[in-house]
Amino acid sequence: MKTLITLIVYSLMLMAVTNCKNDDDTPTNPIDQLPPLTQTGENTFGYLDNGNPISITNSRQITAIYQGGGIQFGAGGVYIVVLDPFTINTPYYFKGIGEGISRAKFTKQNQGTEICYYEYIDTYEGYVTFSKIDKTNYIISGTFEFSTDTDSCEIVNITCKLPLF
Repeated sequence: MKTLITLIVYSLMLMAVTNCKNDDDTPTNPIDQLPPLTQTGENTFGYLDNGNPISITNSRQITAIYQGGGIQFGAGGVYIVVLDPFTINTPYYFKGIGEGISRAKFTKQNQGTEICYYEYIDTYEGYVTFSKIDKTNYIISGTFEFSTDTDSCEIVNITCKLPLF
């Protein structure tokens, strides 16, 4: 009888161990931690800040405006402007303010109270490419990346390889 009880206990323990589900389904690749691909107006925005994932899914924190001949959009410190004319699948390279039809800037609060402001003129490389522009339903999707630098803060590399805005 003792052997039967021991066998049952071991069987239950084995079942418990083999049926355990790993509750930590968080992806290890930072790009996979961003919101899923969308071109349907899900009000998501995400990017990597020097490789660290930033994901914004609260529409109150996302800006996307089409007016005055341009699209202005951003969230989480990223702010991008692209002036008309714009089309899908065309990269718009960022240049300093007044030097092109597209530009990007970034604001970042570091640990503590220091706030770093990277203005349009500080962005020295990058682009945005739209994969969808729907002016009727107010949906834009695309990818972007840029690097920016300012004297008082570290160089920042912003990357979004997925259509997220």
